[in-house]
Amino acid sequence: MKFLAISEAPFYEIKYRSSGRGGEVRNVVLPFYKAIVDELPQGISSFVLTSDLQGREQNQKTNRLVGELVAEELSLLSDMGEIPSISFVALAGDFYDHPQLHKVGGTGDVAGVWNAFAKEFPIVVGVLGNHDIVAESHLASNAIVLDGNSKNCLGIRIGGVSGIIGSSNRNQRKSQPEFMNALAKVTSVKNDLILLHQGPEDTANCQEGDPKITNHLLSKDIGIVVFGHRHWRKPFIELGKNQVLNVDKRLYLVTSANA
Repeated sequence: MKFLAISEAPFYEIKYRSSGRGGEVRNVVLPFYKAIVDELPQGISSFVLTSDLQGREQNQKTNRLVGELVAEELSLLSDMGEIPSISFVALAGDFYDHPQLHKVGGTGDVAGVWNAFAKEFPIVVGVLGNHDIVAESHLASNAIVLDGNSKNCLGIRIGGVSGIIGSSNRNQRKSQPEFMNALAKVTSVKNDLILLHQGPEDTANCQEGDPKITNHLLSKDIGIVVFGHRHWRKPFIELGKNQVLNVDKRLYLVTSANA
């Protein structure tokens, strides 16, 4: 599976609120983009890629995490025929923000987001970010968390590594050897898509990431690698034989050229 085209203009947007510096509440826009791959397995009309939806909906009475709103909006767009039916949703981590939106970088339970996607779509698969807490026993049966392993989702094999490199006594952090060992596991087998929260660096465009992840990916021919954690102004690059897509605070609806 390879990307053939990725739109630069969004086809849809959602406004939401997010924690800002110094207790300020920011108004944020989440853009929805379209992407086209060369082929998809029979029976898959489209799938979704997104991450780092750290905020709350505009409606302060219900005050849901924005990921819950996104699941609902995607379902409505599909029901109205505005987009193809969505076969699965792939999440690359970080879907929490404080109810009061009083502090940047809040850590908390995101099971509600995963279950909102699982309610609307056949499968939700993904990795956890460093601000995510999930008890897998609280997830729907069609929600799959990846961490150093791979799953076949309707004919697309997806591998993933949760968390970031850091002190292992903090939430969703791994020592560098532990993280790289998990990454080696999912890149040593054939996957169509790799999901990470922490991704590579892009020195050519001065975009932040981890150089060890970069070097590892340069030695592999994976296909598509998707991640978040650091926002890139240029979201799509080629890295060796791989295509790399940053989905931080963005959503991509992926369809095939033959759709």
